[in-house]
Amino acid sequence: MTGPASAGDRAQPTAAGEQYEPSPFRNRRFVVFAAGNTVNNIGEAVYATALPLLMYELTGSLAVMTVLAGAVPVALLLAPPFGMATDRWGPRVLVVPGLLLQAAAALAMNLLLRGGHDDPAPLFVCALLLAVGGTAYRTGWMTGIPGMFPECKVRARGTLNSLFFASTLIGPLVVTAALPWLDYSGLLWFNLLTFFAPIAVWAMGIHPPPASPSHTAADTEAGDATDAGADSAAGGSRAGAASSKLAEGWRAIRDDHRILAMLAAQIALGIACGTGLNALIVYELGHRWELSAREAATALTLMNVCMLAGNLLVAQRKRFHPRLSLILGMAVRTVSLLLFAVPSWPLFLIALALGALGQGAVLSTAVMMRVKYLPAAVLGRASGLLWLLTGAAALLSPVVTPLLGNVLGVPRTFLVLGVVSGAGLWYVCAHAAPGRRPTAIRVGREGSDR
Repeated sequence: MTGPASAGDRAQPTAAGEQYEPSPFRNRRFVVFAAGNTVNNIGEAVYATALPLLMYELTGSLAVMTVLAGAVPVALLLAPPFGMATDRWGPRVLVVPGLLLQAAAALAMNLLLRGGHDDPAPLFVCALLLAVGGTAYRTGWMTGIPGMFPECKVRARGTLNSLFFASTLIGPLVVTAALPWLDYSGLLWFNLLTFFAPIAVWAMGIHPPPASPSHTAADTEAGDATDAGADSAAGGSRAGAASSKLAEGWRAIRDDHRILAMLAAQIALGIACGTGLNALIVYELGHRWELSAREAATALTLMNVCMLAGNLLVAQRKRFHPRLSLILGMAVRTVSLLLFAVPSWPLFLIALALGALGQGAVLSTAVMMRVKYLPAAVLGRASGLLWLLTGAAALLSPVVTPLLGNVLGVPRTFLVLGVVSGAGLWYVCAHAAPGRRPTAIRVGREGSDR
């Protein structure tokens, strides 16, 4: 079941003779893979919702909640070495081991909580192992998409990203619906079970293909040659070899203006529109607009739905125009931040919806561009570096936004965040053109855009 799709699923020509990718939902293997992936994502969303609530109930400590939440960005530090592993040995080396590590850490956490242990230290270790396993699993399947679904690799990646956004909506709904019967501990046991859905899909034969023998041999020889050079130059140290391999991933990012523009857009959004902005929006909904908790939750749900809609607008189109999608998405997001500063409830609500729509479009464009433009030989390393950089930018959001709010006030903070987003928009407009390649890129079969 890991072989190529049938001829009916291959890229089809348009009336003008151009190629476009078929919908991945026409591929039965993709549907099964997406189902297992989505079940796992829903479990992760339930975990991300239930654990902070449970810890607040047990300890009443914001510090404990913050420490546990910090496990996810810490685990992102391992994205580059995980990417190097996938490039050298193939994505299969990370998928099942990552899931099993998550399951073991979730089991340990659940047993600790069941025994009444709420000490932050062992719980943080479990949360960190969960995050590390999740980083390994995601690195594996994301870099394995081109090999699993070569006829629709770009749309497959975009569609899976859309399903992820949908799961972030479903997870809190599951918590709300199931909490009276399962309580928080039961929801965490539910999360444990969802790790086995992708493993079941793997057992059905739907997984990344093994690394090409020629590619593995070439990579091993290159690695050995690099190691030998590093040994002679640095007294047997392998640090130079690892740095050299990571440098190859960075060169793939640096040498393509489209990828650099995508990275600039994501960094700008990470700083301006991360968790700090979300907290600021929640504060404004309650403080300035005096909404009840239920009304504020409804407004945030609207924001999440619009983000999913923006994602779908890009991912489900037959033809993919990354530069246009980045520019329009960043422009809408920038304007929305400026509108937040206007003391008008209708404009605030419009900004809430439009900003999420634009941000969803940018995020969908970014994940699809990685699959389309990064060379397969360095996809893991380059993706790991991109995750590290964008994760570091996202960590600035909860630090910078509250500081600006205290110094400038909320309305001026929205304006500053709009300027940051506008800087990303400027870079995209100035540098997203690919140079010798055409600006409007058609989604086609592998290599058809060259």
